[in-house]
Amino acid sequence: MNLIRKLIIGGLITTSLHANAMIIRHDVNDDKYVQQASDYLAIFPLKDDGKTKNCVGTLLAAQWAVTAAHCTILLEPGSQLEIAGNKTEVQSIHLPPEYGYMKAIKNEQGKIINIEDKVKDPSFDIALLRLKQPIENAKTFPLLESKVKENQIIEVMGWGDFGDGAKGVSRQERVNDRQLRVAHNKIDVVDGNYLIFNFDAPNSKNVLPLEGINGPGDSGSPALVKLATGYYIAGISSGGDYPEPQAQHQREGKYGWQEYYISVNALSAWISKTMALKIDNP
Repeated sequence: MNLIRKLIIGGLITTSLHANAMIIRHDVNDDKYVQQASDYLAIFPLKDDGKTKNCVGTLLAAQWAVTAAHCTILLEPGSQLEIAGNKTEVQSIHLPPEYGYMKAIKNEQGKIINIEDKVKDPSFDIALLRLKQPIENAKTFPLLESKVKENQIIEVMGWGDFGDGAKGVSRQERVNDRQLRVAHNKIDVVDGNYLIFNFDAPNSKNVLPLEGINGPGDSGSPALVKLATGYYIAGISSGGDYPEPQAQHQREGKYGWQEYYISVNALSAWISKTMALKIDNP
């Protein structure tokens, strides 16, 4: 786990501060990935400046949402959110004690100028948001109760900037249309709290027809598993990198990139305990 810790702790902060990206197969028409956001009302950006959307949350219940712990630097109690067309506020933010904490230091305009972090264990990179006003009109995604196994097919999603596995993505040469894209992938490794999967090239025996991954800024977004009874959240996007730390890549997200998601099943006890807290609205 030392390599994973090094990879994630080095990238989880920076990825949350840049525009979103979905990275798809270079040999598949982009239209096949584009989906209607109205089909995923429970999934929402934590920040939206009208040009880009940054970090992702998912509604678990009318008054609770889940995201990545490192994304909480964008929020504080009282932060405004829009979910399924409804305005609400963050009432409280909850992180596992094993993770530590992250705090954003902002200027008078609210722009982040420094980050104070005490990340102890990035494999606990998950957060729950208690909402001040409940959201009643969005179909929520429940947590997957069963353990995810290797070769489990998942669906991942995000907005905005996008690229393909042949070229990767560049934070200097951005393409953004704010459309929601959904890609498929397959779990390669289950390691502690992590669900790990690769971006396989089209000539790989493991590649899926709509193979793809998240990119910078889509931290906190869910990995969904489709069962006969509907979609369930299996994991939360935490970070990624190339598995060979010595490799020098000028762009992120080319084929071979490796994604790390936090398993909600592994942290189900903390999630249940936190959501059972009695919190009075002020």
